[in-house]
Amino acid sequence: MNLEHRLSPARSAPAVPTTESLDWIVNRFTDRVVGIRSAAVVSADGLLLASSAGLAGEATRLAAVSSGIVGLSSGGAQLLGRGGVSRTVVEMAYGTIVVMSVSDGSLLTVLASPHCDLGVAGYHMTRLARQCGEVLTPARRDPSTVPAMASFAPGLLPQAPGAAA
Repeated sequence: MNLEHRLSPARSAPAVPTTESLDWIVNRFTDRVVGIRSAAVVSADGLLLASSAGLAGEATRLAAVSSGIVGLSSGGAQLLGRGGVSRTVVEMAYGTIVVMSVSDGSLLTVLASPHCDLGVAGYHMTRLARQCGEVLTPARRDPSTVPAMASFAPGLLPQAPGAAA
């Protein structure tokens, strides 16, 4: 049985994962990968989507830090003309933060112990991103479902392809 089948009530419609199911995926990941203390899934703008139990009150701070790290590394890569950033690693005295893009619009961030084999951790992060990328990626918002924005600045919202102007 695949992951989509377990999370989706109907086979024809894509799964809309709940926070609990995303947290379960992240917790299972941290339980299975040696050296990873905790993990979080974060939207590109720093919104916490899911986190492991080990983060407790630090989850939102890690989400903000992750978004900032990716913004800085991506901006630097663009300024230097080196293409997109696939993974950013910050080594600290008592551990390592590894941030990677899951897919368009979300990040997977792990806090690893100082003695974690980062090659193994990176392999498992990539594997998780490939297997669960659709589940871990937030759905794009339809501008018509955001009434406050639509009434505030109707001309600033992008039009769907083929939509009447």
